[in-house]
Amino acid sequence: MNLPPFLSRLKARLEALERGAATLTVTLRDFLIVTYAVPAERARPHVPESLPLDVLPGADGETLAFIQTTCFFNDNFHWSPLPGPGLSFYQSTYRILTRQKGRRGAFFLRTYLSTIESHLLQRAIAREVDHAPFTVQITGNPIESRYERYTMRAVGERGQTAMDVQGREAPLPTALPFTDWDDMVFFLTQREEAYYDTSAGGMGLLPVEHARMHPVPAELMAARLSLWTDLGLIDVNDLLRPVAVLIQPTIVFTSYPPRPVRGDA
Repeated sequence: MNLPPFLSRLKARLEALERGAATLTVTLRDFLIVTYAVPAERARPHVPESLPLDVLPGADGETLAFIQTTCFFNDNFHWSPLPGPGLSFYQSTYRILTRQKGRRGAFFLRTYLSTIESHLLQRAIAREVDHAPFTVQITGNPIESRYERYTMRAVGERGQTAMDVQGREAPLPTALPFTDWDDMVFFLTQREEAYYDTSAGGMGLLPVEHARMHPVPAELMAARLSLWTDLGLIDVNDLLRPVAVLIQPTIVFTSYPPRPVRGDA
């Protein structure tokens, strides 16, 4: 694949194995995270065998795994030592939560990106990355962490992601397996390892760092998440029954160079 010079240099730095100065920084805005709890045995076939799921016991003793669909705006994706200018684009991801040797992470099944430049960059590294036009409408005042309505739609060649979310002043009652709002938020949002299928074959790891999130609660009013329903991970009738809908107004992410994962490392 012939990449523009900027993307070629960026790809080369990202593929370096050293965890040094070659970090990238981006501000994520309007970070929507919709989480579902599903039987672990249902999620297990979609994550590499060497990567453990992050699971909790359900109300009836069944072991539950957690799958998430996200949407956010990447504002000024750039080299950390420099202020920019960088890339800015919308992104939506489908991921399953993991825990490898005590480290919280997520395995990314698919990512949708709104610009050709961001798609070329990520596709050079990760296999399950698609370009998709985005339509996003937000009413309220995100600067004051107030969301009245958050509607997004992304349509790619391999599926459609659409969510209509309504903000809430107070959280809905916490559903099992969670009993405490703060504990649930930490479990669902504090994910510092991103795993993915690489374009070259095998599994890759992208370490990231960010502050603890303090999202606002919301409620899912309508959804079409074709990857989950196509894979049979969620029944269409259960789309409006997530365990949590969270919106983090803004947060800064720092990512380190990705590296291949060999064996059970």
